[in-house]
Amino acid sequence: MISVKNRKIEKINGRLAKWVTPKNLSVFLTGIYVISLIPLLWIGWYNYPSADDYTIGNNCRQAWVSSHNILSAVWAGVLRGIEDWITWMGYFTSNFLMAVPPSSFGERFYVLTVFIMLAMLSFSTAYLLRTIFVRVFKADRYISRCAVMAMLFITVQCMVGRVEAFYWYCGAVNYMFVHGMSLFFYGLLISIACDRGKSGKLKLVMVSLLGFLTGGGNQLTALNVAIVLSVAAGFLFYHKKWKEYRMLIMPVAAFFLGFVLNVAAPGNWVRAEGASGMNPVKAVLVSFYYCLDYCLGQWFGWPIILLVVLLVPLCWHMAEKTEFTFPCPLIAVLFGYCLVSAMMTPSLFAVGNIGAARLQALTFTMFILVLTLCVGYVTGWVRKKVEKRAGADFSLNEIWCLLGCILFFGLAAVITIIPDPHYFVFSSALTDLSNGSAKAYGDALHERMEIYNSGEKNITVSPLPSQPELLYFSDIKEDPEDWENRGVSRFYGLESVKVAAEK
Repeated sequence: MISVKNRKIEKINGRLAKWVTPKNLSVFLTGIYVISLIPLLWIGWYNYPSADDYTIGNNCRQAWVSSHNILSAVWAGVLRGIEDWITWMGYFTSNFLMAVPPSSFGERFYVLTVFIMLAMLSFSTAYLLRTIFVRVFKADRYISRCAVMAMLFITVQCMVGRVEAFYWYCGAVNYMFVHGMSLFFYGLLISIACDRGKSGKLKLVMVSLLGFLTGGGNQLTALNVAIVLSVAAGFLFYHKKWKEYRMLIMPVAAFFLGFVLNVAAPGNWVRAEGASGMNPVKAVLVSFYYCLDYCLGQWFGWPIILLVVLLVPLCWHMAEKTEFTFPCPLIAVLFGYCLVSAMMTPSLFAVGNIGAARLQALTFTMFILVLTLCVGYVTGWVRKKVEKRAGADFSLNEIWCLLGCILFFGLAAVITIIPDPHYFVFSSALTDLSNGSAKAYGDALHERMEIYNSGEKNITVSPLPSQPELLYFSDIKEDPEDWENRGVSRFYGLESVKVAAEK
């Protein structure tokens, strides 16, 4: 009996070893991630502009309506960005991006918002992590892809502030899109460093332009990049290696030029007059507390714990071929903690809180990225201490660990979704699609657009019949003088617009 049982176990283990290879697992996890995005993109069909999409995008809209010339519309966005830099906000890159929402060229183009944001987040994250794992640490590309797909799945599907992260253009492009720009910037800098001077001049010019624009993006991301580049530069100077990487001086200088123009903009002082933020020292200290409260308190649920467990065997393998010894892991983790905390400091300094969902979404995204890198660093340190060769394929213990995480996640997800269908982003999308909430919302707004373009000048519209979890950000009010109402009026050339009082 025992021998028969052992043979069955060996047979099962043999099949698992044959099936659960790095390549097969990477294909499986990539497929799961892509499939999980389908409901998010599908519900985006019912997405329509709101709030600042009208007020900030008005200049571009009027230029497009009067000329139907893309260059004229884009130039209007440039001028609006310059105007805001002088009178309201210093982040000139974000000012321009917010001034050219897809809806300026037609309301139905607004459905592109979620496609743009998910693509930017996915490709920038994948590029940066692949550059770090494969180019720097010589990791297997399939194992690297497994880690990237698992990390992206948790980032997207457990996203906090998901409406403002993916569906409300003005909020998403200011934070999520610019975050993606910073990840591409990091990845290209690392790639150039790996090339050791072999990169072409055109690549350096393009990276410098990207760095300048990243420095002019939202100040949370810009500050984060400034910290990373300053620490990296200090490290190179301390170890007297800056000459080996002097080719990076131009893109780094371009970034800091954009960052200085961002921080020193006249508009920042105008906006600060009406703000009630914290003093700089208090903002820094409170950001350290908030990082613990939000990241390890409110956001650190079972999906993130499973992500950490899944990453350990993957990172164990990825650390095999590198000669890097991963020194001082506690300092590396502390630096990661400081980076995530720094994401909160600018908003605490400016307005005294991080209550806006888009700010939390950006911080959460950075938290998952830093957590992934910290798990990889600490695992690599342990691996180099033990220095045990693992081989190209997974061991049976690693296979059971990986399968256990995937199976447990599936079971736990079902158990969680039943009482809370909006827990994950994909389940929230499926819920609003299946119960008709998304369609009712989209149809109502589509009807409003037809009324806005009907030629009438004083318009009263019906209240929205539903407010889908993923799509609804804000709506016009009963008062035609409300700022959102006036924004819609200017956008469509109306005299007034309001929502009828509910009976």
